[in-house]
Amino acid sequence: MRRSYIWAGLFGLTVTGWLATGQFSAPPADAIRAEATVAARPAEKPFAVRVKTFEAQERKAAVTVRGYTEASKRVAVRARTKGLIESSSFQQGDSVKAGDVLCQLDMANRKTELAQAEAQLASARRDYEAAKMLQGKSFVSASKLATEKARMDLATAAVEQKKYDIGWTSIRAPIAGVLVSKPAEAGGYLQTGDVCATISVLDPLIVVAQASEREISAIHNGMTATARLATGETVSGRVRFIAPAADLATRTFRVEVEVRNSGHRLREGVTAELDVPLPPQKAQLLPPSALTLDDSGRFGVRIVDAANTARFLPVKVLSQERKGTWVTGLPDKVTVITIGQDFVIDGQKVEPEFATTAGNG
Repeated sequence: MRRSYIWAGLFGLTVTGWLATGQFSAPPADAIRAEATVAARPAEKPFAVRVKTFEAQERKAAVTVRGYTEASKRVAVRARTKGLIESSSFQQGDSVKAGDVLCQLDMANRKTELAQAEAQLASARRDYEAAKMLQGKSFVSASKLATEKARMDLATAAVEQKKYDIGWTSIRAPIAGVLVSKPAEAGGYLQTGDVCATISVLDPLIVVAQASEREISAIHNGMTATARLATGETVSGRVRFIAPAADLATRTFRVEVEVRNSGHRLREGVTAELDVPLPPQKAQLLPPSALTLDDSGRFGVRIVDAANTARFLPVKVLSQERKGTWVTGLPDKVTVITIGQDFVIDGQKVEPEFATTAGNG
């Protein structure tokens, strides 16, 4: 019995001594080697990106819209009375002055009708004067005098109407211009309202264009514009009219530019390309490949700041050219990631490599 107590005491002393050392088990050799590898591994290298510094420059731009030339004024000269055309002095393409006779209608019996109307007026005037004298002597009532006065006024109006009708037989040009259409010729017959001729005013000429909803805000009355015509001429003028409402079918606005056309050298109905210059503004010309989208779908670029950290900046695209894309919204001088921008995120450290080749990339 004593021997078992002795062995139990020795075992307890051994366990107590082992616990006092603080080592429960020896670490595995693999764990020791892994810790040594982590300690020896260098810090992760920043992602390398290609960058280029862009500086803002003054950009002179223009709104370009397609259109056509049109007469500044067009008048269809119509007959105000009916009759046979006796003569037609001008032909299509002739220049006319205001007051020139375009169509002369025959008089027919108009002079005879005028003579009859004048005779009736003279008779009515005599009757009125007689009634007026008798009414002063109380031999004619006031109602009789009023009746004679009305008959005289009616005869006076008939004479005036006959004179107007005779004057309307000479159909005259109301404005100076070019005779672009002449449907009435000598020997023809015109009814009241029929067209004798059409006159167009070609000096000044106007260039008509249709501007979109996005373009119209940049165009203002009085602005100088340049038009390149399909016939080879280049002309300049000023914006004289901007439609206050859009065409419901095309959602575009009519814009008119007035240009000088001395000698009528420019023709009506010619296709034109109209450039309206915009005020200069600062912008950067970037390669299209530098543009990207952020997570919310905004259009922009990723830049590298002074701490070599990638940042996203939204931009507004002004136009695209063969050399690149004009954008605004960036600082005057900015370092843009041109290669690798889609593989980094905001706040990520990068290793910028500046482009050494010529061009935008």
